[in-house]
Amino acid sequence: MNFLAKINGGVINLGSDYNRARFKDFVKKNEGMRLEINPLLPESKKQRGFLEGAIFTMIAYYQEGLDYRNSEDVRKVRDWCKCEFNGEFLVIKGKSQKVAKSTKGMLNDFLERVMDWMTDQGYQTELLDPKEYKKWRDTIFPFGGPDNFLEYLEELGKLKRP
Repeated sequence: MNFLAKINGGVINLGSDYNRARFKDFVKKNEGMRLEINPLLPESKKQRGFLEGAIFTMIAYYQEGLDYRNSEDVRKVRDWCKCEFNGEFLVIKGKSQKVAKSTKGMLNDFLERVMDWMTDQGYQTELLDPKEYKKWRDTIFPFGGPDNFLEYLEELGKLKRP
């Protein structure tokens, strides 16, 4: 079982009430168990693929009116996330506009903000495991497996339709 957390002010923050309750229940049921705690972020080059193939796709999956299999819809999610989680305000002709900045050089921070938002929304972010994504990408997909990571998770019975 995986749990996503962020360190804020020297304290582990599990995000939503749901995730905190799941973790507390896990701790109660597994007294004395040894845990491995690792940073979430995969290596940068592969991180962009993970962001496109898992993160943005999952956001589209949960959004009414968007199709996570449609690259145009996933692009809309990417553009929205860049503006929302990495935007800046510019004043053009006296009018304030929010525009997206590049994520180059700050992809880790951007990914953290997007994942925090997803967790707060109640998305099944615990399923967004870079190792599982890599397994699907390298060993399942090339040999006729599901066309995308979310369908792979559905096939495993882990991801449930919203």
